[in-house]
This record gives sequence, structure tokens and C-alpha cells, in this order.
Amino acid sequence: MIKKYKSIVDNSIKNSIKDSDWVQDIVHYGLFKNQLDGTLAAAALFCPEIICINEYVFISMFLEEYGDEKKLLERVAQLEEQFSYCKKDIEMAVNSWSLGDFFLGDNCSLPCNDETMKQFGDVLCYFWQMRVNQLFPQKSIVVELGHELMGELGLCITMYEKE
Repeated sequence: MIKKYKSIVDNSIKNSIKDSDWVQDIVHYGLFKNQLDGTLAAAALFCPEIICINEYVFISMFLEEYGDEKKLLERVAQLEEQFSYCKKDIEMAVNSWSLGDFFLGDNCSLPCNDETMKQFGDVLCYFWQMRVNQLFPQKSIVVELGHELMGELGLCITMYEKE
């Protein structure tokens, strides 16, 4: 008996990717296009560094601009004031990110359709949820997609602890 468990990415999405006809599946396409450095960078995105500041849980890359510990603590204090110490809002203020913003850069172009962007968001949610569940099994952390969360544009991802 054979039982197949599908990937979280629908392989038929390959049909909507420009210049992908030459390869059998999305995995081989990704490995060829990304090479080793891009594949490792993708792994870092899907299993991100997490930072805890006081009782808050954040995706570390969303706080990189604040740098050292003093500036990070100052930023959290500002957020506490701004959001009246509402843990969910503070975590969402940092952890909400427009999916389109992941694709800004020199050689990037925004994924060309809503279907591929939604697939990307679903994959991020899946892996980020696994990551925080592994790190914090005692917490009820939610990773979800939404539209125009916390002022971002379009489809967004966010993470917060359910109260």
C-alpha cells in the first residue's frame, strides 16, 4: 500500500512561475535558482531567530534596526506606552509584516499573483508556528495571515501570544 502526504506547497504553483517549464517540480526549480546560499537564506527565513524581551516574543529580524540591548529595551518601553501595555498589540506591532516587503531589493520583483503570495504566506505561517511551538510549548502563540494588519499593506503575517 502506498500513502502519499502532500507538501504544504501545491506543486502546481510551478505552472504560474515564469520560466519553470524545464523542471519537473518546484523543489528542483528552487534548488537550481537559489543555489546553496539562497537555500540557506530561505531556511533562516522559515526558521527565524526569535528574541524575547521581558515577556514579549518577537521575530528578531524585525528589530534589527534597534541594534543593542539598550535601544531594544527603549523600543519596547515606547511600545508599552503606545499600546497601553497590551501584550498582543505590542507583539503585533513588531511581528506584523507585509509579505510583499520580503521581496524588496536589487534583484527582486514582487511575486506576480495573489496565489503565489498566499502560498508563501501559508508556508511562512506553517514554519513559524512550528518554530514557536518548539521553543515555547507552554505558550499559546498564534501565527496568522491577515490584510493590512497594524498599518502594513496587502497580505501580512503576524505573530502574537493569545491572551
